[in-house]
Amino acid sequence: MAKVEIDRSVNKVFIFDEVYAFRAAEEQAEKNKMDAFGMLAKLNPFNRPKAETVLLAKKTQRYEPFWQVACQRSVDYFCDVIYPVPIHNPHAQTIICGGTTYDVARNGGKGKIDVAVREKCFRKIDYAGFIDGLNRETREIKPSTFESYVNKYKTQDVQDMPNPDALAPQLAMAAVIQLASAKLNSEAINAHEIVTDLLNFEKLYLYFRPVFAFEYTWSTTGKSGVIEVDGLTGEVIENGQWFKDKAAQVLTRDMLFMASAEVVGHIVPGGGFVVKVIDKMTQPIKADR
Repeated sequence: MAKVEIDRSVNKVFIFDEVYAFRAAEEQAEKNKMDAFGMLAKLNPFNRPKAETVLLAKKTQRYEPFWQVACQRSVDYFCDVIYPVPIHNPHAQTIICGGTTYDVARNGGKGKIDVAVREKCFRKIDYAGFIDGLNRETREIKPSTFESYVNKYKTQDVQDMPNPDALAPQLAMAAVIQLASAKLNSEAINAHEIVTDLLNFEKLYLYFRPVFAFEYTWSTTGKSGVIEVDGLTGEVIENGQWFKDKAAQVLTRDMLFMASAEVVGHIVPGGGFVVKVIDKMTQPIKADR
């Protein structure tokens, strides 16, 4: 199992600058409010939502978290292999090399010897990706979407996230480390002896992006639905979600940096994961439920 090394400086918190104003987002949601209850409701010829029966119940702006991670696995190892060496002299019966005698094997007139050697090897394996910080089982956002946010829109590098509308990450840093480590450890190393096996994390960035959410009620049925508007692109998301969990306190880098002895037990049961932390760590943040 590889040893994980994490420098505290690789953990950063970013917040995106707002592109769309709340008023513009609300206008977009109002235009699409009939789509908040799903396609079946919209296509039902006998009972479908109408503008006068779909009413705005509540609205909010929130900041949703996602992670950017970059890490590298470095492995020093030895590999024992047999090298077939062709022998061109048709009369040679044995070869003496470094005090070792090798019998020449022949097949169809071609001669060779098999030399056992030990290869000293070094390999680097990289992993980089973007991971949703909220419940990935109830929604699917492609990593390329998060990557496009980072490449296209401005962010501020902040020491903490004091905004009360920030959603506490449901995917903790421990889980991010686990996912990335599993990716790197899944790469097979053909080794007979591993000298060092180190996972070095270069980025553990947490981003907060603005999202507007509007909950509508269908007065004739009592049903409710949510329209989301992306605060960066202005894209309208039908069948959105209304997240209740907010950060219990100001989110700081120290609170978010969770690579500690406690994290080891979360990553591999029984503490089979060695984590080297450079600098003093703090305890994880707890969100209200």
